[in-house]
Amino acid sequence: MDLVRSKRRCEKIYKIGQLADKAGISIRTLRYYDELEILKPSYVSEAGYRYYNHEDIMKLHHIAMLKQLGFTLPQIRTLFEEEAGWSRAERWTHEIRLQLNMIDKEKKKLAMLERMLHTTLRTIELREDIPAEELLLFIHSLQMADGENAANSVQRENRRQQFNSDELPIIEALPRLDSDDHRADEWIHLLRDIRDHLGEPPNSPKSRQLAKRVLELGEQWFQGREDVQEKYWDWIRPEPGGEEKVLGLDEATMAYMDRIVDEYLREDQTAPSDKHERK
Repeated sequence: MDLVRSKRRCEKIYKIGQLADKAGISIRTLRYYDELEILKPSYVSEAGYRYYNHEDIMKLHHIAMLKQLGFTLPQIRTLFEEEAGWSRAERWTHEIRLQLNMIDKEKKKLAMLERMLHTTLRTIELREDIPAEELLLFIHSLQMADGENAANSVQRENRRQQFNSDELPIIEALPRLDSDDHRADEWIHLLRDIRDHLGEPPNSPKSRQLAKRVLELGEQWFQGREDVQEKYWDWIRPEPGGEEKVLGLDEATMAYMDRIVDEYLREDQTAPSDKHERK
């Protein structure tokens, strides 16, 4: 015990029970770490009591962080073996950088999952269901995070090829259905309303109301650039008999939107002259 007292005078040390209590880890877990030789106490008394010092607590901190990031205990043991002989600063630097890299990957994975969930939510809001094909695509995308990032890069490149440098900022500022953007919610509500009234005559009051909402949103989102709006509309238009390129904008829906907007603009342009003739 003289050695223990001497150590206590130099630095604070903890019995296994004290360390377990303060770290929120069971004594059994600490003993298991000892058996695996990933965290051995700095001193074991003749009576068998385990004592842990500051260096041991640093190591326990690393174990906790690495486990949180998904490392298994055998992987952690291998990592510690690779660091054998390194200085304290070298070990800390290496492990912290490793943890930061893992956190960065996890953040990207969570961001991808968030985007996919937003898209799925809006698909359900629009269609009140989600096709099996899209569920399978969701599952596949979860397994292919790098592929999803590559797909985003392809989409960005396609936009750059399609739109000029002065048009691109407008396109990239459009509301994204895979983000927490209130404008996307507004669009989905409008699109659902449109799809519920595809059989309406273009000149009906309801069609005029819908056309007005479409034009108002287009004015806001395309910053008054009708040329960019028209170019974008043509870009996302499905091929005859083809599938939609943007959620909800299939061939029938876009054709109806074209008709009601054209009719709204035509009536809006002729209304003043008609009024003048009635006078």
